[in-house]
Amino acid sequence: MTYIEAYDQLVTDGWREYPNQFKKYARCFYKQFDTPTRCAGNDEKPGVQVEIDVSEHEGVVSFELELCAGLGDGTWLTIKNYSLPHSFDGVVSLIPRMLALWEFANK
Repeated sequence: MTYIEAYDQLVTDGWREYPNQFKKYARCFYKQFDTPTRCAGNDEKPGVQVEIDVSEHEGVVSFELELCAGLGDGTWLTIKNYSLPHSFDGVVSLIPRMLALWEFANK
């Protein structure tokens, strides 16, 4: 997969690109997912937001996944997954597991 192919697939799948000042090495994309538990810091929005970071080094495209959201008690939780498959479908298939972990943390 090339960097351009990854970008095209993310945009086609409804992800929105937004720069992340702490990750200048990557292009960062965000998407809101409907979950039973909302992020306490963004209670006006349904569910939680997941971030996919796409970077390229020496022609190899790599991905990172991150979910950062607030628990009801004011604690912020960051769930990060890196060293992921080099395919868009392989990365996206891991998101339900991340969302399940978020729900488990809220019990």
